[in-house]
Amino acid sequence: MMSKKEIKKNILSFLRKALLGLAVLCFVACSAYLIKYYVIEPYKNKSALETPSIDESDTQTTVMANKSKHILAKYKDLLEKNEDFIGILKIPLLDSDDMKVVQCDDNETYLTKNFNGEYSVYGTLFADYRNKIDNFDTNTIIYGHKMRDGQIFGHLNYYKDIENYKEYPTVKFNTIYEDGTWKIFAAFIANIYDSQDNGYTFPYLTVNFPTDAKFNEFIADVKSRSYYTNDSVDIKPGDKILTLSTCCYEFEDSRFVVMARRVRDGESENVDVSKAKINENQKFPQAWYDANGGENPFVNSKRFTLE
Repeated sequence: MMSKKEIKKNILSFLRKALLGLAVLCFVACSAYLIKYYVIEPYKNKSALETPSIDESDTQTTVMANKSKHILAKYKDLLEKNEDFIGILKIPLLDSDDMKVVQCDDNETYLTKNFNGEYSVYGTLFADYRNKIDNFDTNTIIYGHKMRDGQIFGHLNYYKDIENYKEYPTVKFNTIYEDGTWKIFAAFIANIYDSQDNGYTFPYLTVNFPTDAKFNEFIADVKSRSYYTNDSVDIKPGDKILTLSTCCYEFEDSRFVVMARRVRDGESENVDVSKAKINENQKFPQAWYDANGGENPFVNSKRFTLE
C-alpha cells in the first residue's frame, strides 16, 4: 500500500504530464491555425487569383447562351470556369497582376468564397448585386477585403497618399462586354452606421440618382471628403463612376473608398496630376474625430440626401 507521500507524488507527476500534454496539444493546434491562415490560405488564394495572360488588344466577341449580349472572346474561358465572372480589375499601385471580379445575387457569398468556389477568408472581389454590368449604372461598386498580407484590397489605402495617386491616377476595369480605363478623383473614409456620424451615413453606395442635380451634389460631397482633389478630372451627369470599397481601421467598422470616373469616348486616358492638391479642409465622420481627437467642424453642416 502506497503512503500518502507517494500518492501525492504520483498525483503531482500525473498533473505535470497532463499539463505538458495539454500544452503540446495547444502548441500543435495554434501552429496548425497559424500555418493554415498565414501560409496555406494565402497560397491557396494566390492560386485562385492567378489569371491567364489576356491580350487587351483582342476585341473579338462571341456568344454565350446565358448572357444578354455578345461578350469579349478573351474572357470566355474564365466565364466558363465561373459563371459569376464579370471582369478584370487592374490597379497598378497595388499589384501588377490582374484581379478577377465576380457578381452574384447577394453581397455575402463572395466574402468567404474564392474564384474556384472554395471557402476562403480572402473571398473574391465582387460587384454589388444591384449593378448592371452589361449597361453600367451611374455608380458601379466593387467590394474586397483588406488583407494584412496585401492581397485583394489589402493596400488600397495607399491611395491616401497624394504622391501615390500622382504616380497611379488611373485603374482599369475590363468587363466581359467591354474594356475601360477609369480616372481616380477621390479617396476618403466612410462610416456604415448612423451612430458613427451623429445619426447620418453618407450614401456612397448609391447606384443611381433621382436627378442630375442630386448627382452633382453627391460628387461635391465626395470631393469634400477626399484626401485630395484634381480639377483636371471633371465629373458631370451622364458620367459613369467606379467605387472601390474596403474595410479600414480609422475607427471601428470604417471603410476606405476610392472613386474613379470612366474615360469618356474620345477622351485621353492621361491625367494631368499637376492640378492635384491636398484637401486642407477634409470632411470625416464623427467617429473619426472621436478616435483621433479634435472637434468636428462639420457637425452642423448640410448633409447630402437623395430626397
